[in-house]
Amino acid sequence: MNNYTAAIGSFIRYDMIIFNTLEYTMKKDKYDVAAYKARKEIIRNELDQNTPLHACLENSGEAGANLTKRINELLDVVYGNDSTILKLSQDGSELHVDYSQCVTVFEHVLPIHEELRKIIEAHMNGARKDDKMDEPSYVDLISKNEYFYRGMVNMLLLDQFDHLFAEYNKARNEAKGAITPQSNFIQNDISRVVNLFHFVRNNAVARSADYYEVIDPLFALIEMTGGRRDLPEGKNFGDVFTNVKQITREHANKWEIAWKPVYDNFNKHFQEEIQKMQANAKQA
Repeated sequence: MNNYTAAIGSFIRYDMIIFNTLEYTMKKDKYDVAAYKARKEIIRNELDQNTPLHACLENSGEAGANLTKRINELLDVVYGNDSTILKLSQDGSELHVDYSQCVTVFEHVLPIHEELRKIIEAHMNGARKDDKMDEPSYVDLISKNEYFYRGMVNMLLLDQFDHLFAEYNKARNEAKGAITPQSNFIQNDISRVVNLFHFVRNNAVARSADYYEVIDPLFALIEMTGGRRDLPEGKNFGDVFTNVKQITREHANKWEIAWKPVYDNFNKHFQEEIQKMQANAKQA
């Protein structure tokens, strides 16, 4: 592993740390405090210390400045000491997550991932051009990561979409069909989630028929909830949500199973190579 591919590897690992922030969009009985602290530290250190990402952002002009701003906003809004989304208990033993703000977590994480993906792609192209690509396994890893990422994000967004759609209909029913401040608030969150679905699709590199087995029914459902498409004959919204969620979950699980051993092998190899490079640097 040379310096060029070591930098690419560090970008891949950082992207995964950012992605893992989506854990806080899931309802769980307990969240790992140590993992929370580690993510917060790693995200900040990559910006503040002399790292490949820091150098890349410093040398990328306005685009680098914009991504730096986005990451700092994630640190402030989600991981900050004054965050209302994530909060440690007074004794620091528990992490409390405000699930009602999970759309905000999506809005901060997803754009950062897309920018990091572009950085990784640009550096991969640069390594090939300069004949420095000595880690060919990266190609398979990045390909499988694309499907894993799209599958997981669409699955998580769909869970949130289902929840909000049910809450919206409940609010309207309780108001005997009237539009209320509460239903407007929920409708705003639904619109934010729909925008995120479009953002994820528009930035996807995945093009396989397998991928569209998820995307096509998912966006058909979105059109149904917006009144732009009729429900299938004999079906209600509950039926359609259940069917689309099953399709999405099955694909997400399949793509995760394909991705995980490849990522685990990369992670182990990367750590070993970095330790060798550090040892050689000390010796020199």
